[in-house]
Amino acid sequence: MTTLIDLSTALHYFAIITIELVLLFIGISFLVGLIREYIPEERIRSALRDRNYGLGNVLGAGFGALTPFCSCSTIPILVGLLDIGVPFGIAYSFLIASPLLNPVIFSLLLALFGIVPTLVNTVIGFATAVLSGILLQ
Repeated sequence: MTTLIDLSTALHYFAIITIELVLLFIGISFLVGLIREYIPEERIRSALRDRNYGLGNVLGAGFGALTPFCSCSTIPILVGLLDIGVPFGIAYSFLIASPLLNPVIFSLLLALFGIVPTLVNTVIGFATAVLSGILLQ
């Protein structure tokens, strides 16, 4: 009997999380569509593409670190960046930094572990995002 209760609880939790993630994905996709409608693609492209080698990756990772999204909602933004012609390495730096360095993660790490581990995690995560984007460019 407890197995059925456990299975029912797991399925209930799965259904709730699935609904939340689908709604989040649709909402973020809508926001990306609005951004693409009102901010010219050339402006975003020139801001990220026409930079010195590596600076675009730093900007991409910085933008990723500022977005409070998990990896499932980062995908629509990544697709939007690639659609407007942002180089793959810069978009990849954004993709790596977004779920690892967002403000929610930073706040939780700071509250749970203190300033030093939080800064170490932030520096290593940011460097990984930038260097992996440069390597894949």
